[in-house]
Amino acid sequence: MKIYTTNIKNIAFLILISAVSSYKLLAQTNSSPTINKQQSHVLKSTINGHTYNLNISLPQNYSINDTTHYPIFLILDGNFSFPIAHASRTIMDMFGELENIIIVGIGYEWEESFIPWQTDRWTDFTPTKDSITDENPVFRETFELPSGSLVSGGAATFFDVIKNEIIPFVDKEYKTTTDRGISGHSMGGLFVSYCLLSNPGFFSKYGINSPSLWWDNKVMFDIEKSYSENQTELSAKVFMSVGGLEAKSMVLAINEFTDTLRSKNYNGLHLTTHVFENETHTSVIAAMINRTLKILYSPEK
Repeated sequence: MKIYTTNIKNIAFLILISAVSSYKLLAQTNSSPTINKQQSHVLKSTINGHTYNLNISLPQNYSINDTTHYPIFLILDGNFSFPIAHASRTIMDMFGELENIIIVGIGYEWEESFIPWQTDRWTDFTPTKDSITDENPVFRETFELPSGSLVSGGAATFFDVIKNEIIPFVDKEYKTTTDRGISGHSMGGLFVSYCLLSNPGFFSKYGINSPSLWWDNKVMFDIEKSYSENQTELSAKVFMSVGGLEAKSMVLAINEFTDTLRSKNYNGLHLTTHVFENETHTSVIAAMINRTLKILYSPEK
């Protein structure tokens, strides 16, 4: 009888130990780094009233249980650019071809309509007010927008949103450093150009792709001229690209802009350019996102 009782106690003890071990193993599994991890948030700005969908792509080594912090890379038009960037970083991470960074896609609402995306980005990405272009039917009719829907000139305010709302939110939720990069396409590229020259030093890396440098009679060239009259330093790593099949005015404008930057011999400026042959203004997007990551965030050898 004593032997039977002892066996029961031993079995109960083993079950208890097994349960505790399983719990510890489960806890360890849940806290381990996850491959291909992404998260999403919605942020309503109190500065400009716009709603932003923030999609986060984490490096495969990311864990809340260590002290490692990571640079952040903001990518505009996150609705379509983030899925491409996340997929690219996942495969590049696998083979050690990318620095460990946190990618933040900044997008807009477009579940039921493209209109909020088009109207909000139009305001956010443009550095000056251009009423004539706001009413240009080429831009309004594509999305069947009524007169007055497009209101430009909100880039300075959008930069404040990024600086004072989006980045503080990301810093609070994730383990970040103060090393930041930003990339955009088309009007997004226009905005990144604006950030480079109007808020130098806030970002260290810039992806300027198919930028709308034609905006407001090429106002970015005036902004660059004003900057160069007072500054000799532009510390930044910049990748600029365009599709070879884009409108001739787009290709000529980016060539002129890169030639202008190089001619000033800015201290600290590292500029790489590329023309994606046989790519249009839209087909180039996937290629330029992948190349932007590669140029700006390849591990140092």
